[in-house]
Amino acid sequence: MASGGRLSPQSPRGPRAAAPALGAAPGPQSPRQPFGPAPLPLQCDRGGPLDERRLVAHLQLALGREARLWRGGHPQVAGPVEIRHTVRELVLWLLEVKNIFHFSQTTFNLALTTFSRLLVSLKMRERILQCVMITSLRLAAKVNEEEELIPRVKDFLKHYGSGYSPNELLRMELAILDKLHWDLYIGTPLDFLTIFHALLVLGWPHVVELLPQRNPSLHVASLTRQLQHCMAGHQLLQFKGSTLALVIITLELERLMPDWCTPISDLLKKAQVSTEQLSHCKELVEQHLRSL
Repeated sequence: MASGGRLSPQSPRGPRAAAPALGAAPGPQSPRQPFGPAPLPLQCDRGGPLDERRLVAHLQLALGREARLWRGGHPQVAGPVEIRHTVRELVLWLLEVKNIFHFSQTTFNLALTTFSRLLVSLKMRERILQCVMITSLRLAAKVNEEEELIPRVKDFLKHYGSGYSPNELLRMELAILDKLHWDLYIGTPLDFLTIFHALLVLGWPHVVELLPQRNPSLHVASLTRQLQHCMAGHQLLQFKGSTLALVIITLELERLMPDWCTPISDLLKKAQVSTEQLSHCKELVEQHLRSL
């Protein structure tokens, strides 16, 4: 796969090559399930709309899983600087690919988070990055989607990875699951963004009057796009999803509210993020968003 140029939304381009395993893995049998607990619903639950107590409980659970599973550090991709462009192109491909199988937004965000976890915890060469991204998407679908909505391997590859065989994809699935200890679900940046935004609206209701069309859902969708593009930034992969999401909220509040310090201080405390972490991440996010 060339490190430059845009990837096709239908199928990442590049010469067909066997997908090397990330580590020793068994033969290409289908991986067992489940892969960890499914994501919790954030908009509502059986008790009705989420109040602050329930939101904080969701946040604490997500933070606990993130603290246990996140392996911080810079991406370990081996090779020239140009590989960073390959990583960026793969992330942009995932954000723009046609959603043939009607996967949820949660699935695409988990795929992106899985890919990021592997980048910061393993030393990978450019030739396997494409297969890792495609496989991350399929594994995320297995976590989030109803069983009847998960496509057969051949159908999945037809649209998203025509350069690979079913056996290559299954071998990569097993290799990824082995490296992540069969525990795929970690709170994604989108999970944290949704929780922080809901806490903000509940704690400071007047902020709704400042939102475009006074619509929190449309506002979250706009912030989600910013967040996803930040996840294509090589330098930003070093930060936890909770920190990245909080920075996106912070930048938006600075734009919308003159009295933004109080709500951000409250979210900082709830998110257990230090001001130093926030400032460092915020500086890099601002640089990245200016480059878009």
